Parts: sequence; C-alpha cells; structure tokens
Amino acid sequence: MRKKIENDSARPNFIITEPGIGYRFMINT
Repeated sequence: MRKKIENDSARPNFIITEPGIGYRFMINT
C-alpha cells in the first residue's frame, strides 16, 4: 500500500507506522 501512495517509501509522508498500534494516515495541510 505504501508503495502505491508514497513517492519515496523509505521516507513516508502519508502512511506512518505506529509501533504497537498499526498505521496512521497523515494529511499535511
């Protein structure tokens, strides 16, 4: 999923991994 959305999957801007929780979708305004 990250490869489809992010420009650089090594430095994610939109999908952040939260240890022990899962993933979080970030929207920068």
